[in-house]
Amino acid sequence: MDLLGLETGAFWTVTNLALYKMNLLLSCGVARAMNFVSNICSLVAFIILGHVNFTIGLMMGVLLMVGSYTGAHSAIHFGNKFIRPIFTVVVSVMAIKLAIDAWL
Repeated sequence: MDLLGLETGAFWTVTNLALYKMNLLLSCGVARAMNFVSNICSLVAFIILGHVNFTIGLMMGVLLMVGSYTGAHSAIHFGNKFIRPIFTVVVSVMAIKLAIDAWL
């Protein structure tokens, strides 16, 4: 399974941290906005090509919104001390998964 789509937000977050010297919370928010715009553009392209399963897409969208709502409120409530270790673990696991998929 290709996980590249899942890492896009994490890589944008790291890029914002490195290039624009944003704090982690702002960087996560900007990365989510960038991810949203790219997803809308992809959706339009796939609708035009007729490659969209609307039933699965709507279910995934609802669950994504629930997860995003929960994550955003947790980040705002608990701050950087909560986000940084979780972010580090998730990005590390995804990087290891990509390396295993690429080399093994």
